[in-house]
Amino acid sequence: MIEPFAQPHAASEPIEGEYQPPGSGKPSAWKRAGAAAVGIGLLFAKFKGLLFFLLNIKWILIGSKVLLSSLSFLASIWVYALLWGWKFGIAFTLLLLVHELGHMIFMRAFGIPATLPYFIPGLGAFVAMKGRPASVLAQAYIALGGPFVGSICALAAGAYGAATGEPFWIAVAYTGFFINLFNLFPVLPLDGGQIVGAISPRIWIVGLVALVVAAVAFHWFNPLIFILILLSIPQAVAAFRGQLDQRYFTLTTPQRFGVACAYFGLAGLLFCAMLAARVPPVAHNLG
Repeated sequence: MIEPFAQPHAASEPIEGEYQPPGSGKPSAWKRAGAAAVGIGLLFAKFKGLLFFLLNIKWILIGSKVLLSSLSFLASIWVYALLWGWKFGIAFTLLLLVHELGHMIFMRAFGIPATLPYFIPGLGAFVAMKGRPASVLAQAYIALGGPFVGSICALAAGAYGAATGEPFWIAVAYTGFFINLFNLFPVLPLDGGQIVGAISPRIWIVGLVALVVAAVAFHWFNPLIFILILLSIPQAVAAFRGQLDQRYFTLTTPQRFGVACAYFGLAGLLFCAMLAARVPPVAHNLG
């Protein structure tokens, strides 16, 4: 009689006395946790470069913006130095910088983030708002910030020139007065256009007509004036047709009066300061 085959032992039930290789038993919880930690460590080591980049991308972007702003600043100095010499080129670019920093200060005061100042050689500089002011009143005072701070800087240069008797600083002051007064011209996108919008948007129409007449009468045939005329036309037409956001432009009479006093007062001060300086903004000995 043939006996049946014997049943094999289960793998989990080793035969007594049988040799068992090291680690062939069921791993403990501590061993499994250690293996997982090693795996995570390997992944981190592999991707730590990417993680470092992601954590520092904010600073990389900030650094690139600072670099771009600095390069545009230096490029402006170079262009203006070719026209008027290095000394006056640096002073002129610094006047533009102070003007834009004035806008930045007032933007921050109204809780609006702003970009760094960027310079366009031959055309000026700008600071962009990362958002919209709550009302045309805030917009007006932000626009006033540039000429206001710029005028203080120009007055300081004029006072130093008067104290030392150096005509260079008088010329710098005169140029600063001119830059800030020109920016108060009541057309968009100049500061004056944004300010008078709080007084009455219809002033844009008057400003546009005045700019065209002045350009023809005084032969202001340059790209900047042409660009200003083109950019101011849409808003002047919208004001003429009454196609503006009434809620945004609604102010009380005292608010409009306050903006008007600040605007016309600063413009009058700058005009009188230019007359007092009596020095052309560019002279042959400015370099």
